[in-house]
Amino acid sequence: YGGSSTFCHFSLAMVEQCLRGEELRARHQAALLKLRKKALREKAGAELAWLGHQKRCLENLQDSKGASAMAAKQQKILMELKQEQAEIQHLQNIYRAAHQERKLLLKQQREILRMRYSTSQLQEKLHNLAG
Repeated sequence: YGGSSTFCHFSLAMVEQCLRGEELRARHQAALLKLRKKALREKAGAELAWLGHQKRCLENLQDSKGASAMAAKQQKILMELKQEQAEIQHLQNIYRAAHQERKLLLKQQREILRMRYSTSQLQEKLHNLAG
């Protein structure tokens, strides 16, 4: 770098490209987790609807034992849904924190490169004045 403005510009461009790539990856990750949440809700909803239908059929047949078994299965599905949603939220928080950390590191790298570039420019000016 010392005096090589081309290298500084190249390095800065690479940092900028990494930052754009990081932003894109973060958006993709968020979209995937959002889709996972939606699919999970839809699956649980379909299962609950099916179990509700079976429970009503069993209640119509006056099978209280079978109906309570269906109610227990519904409760299990709801509990699993909540656990999965909590896991997805946890992953979102982890990804968000990691993304912010990488973004900060890239911004710091950009600032370091800018300072190096400024320093090399000043050294070049001093060298020209001395020469």
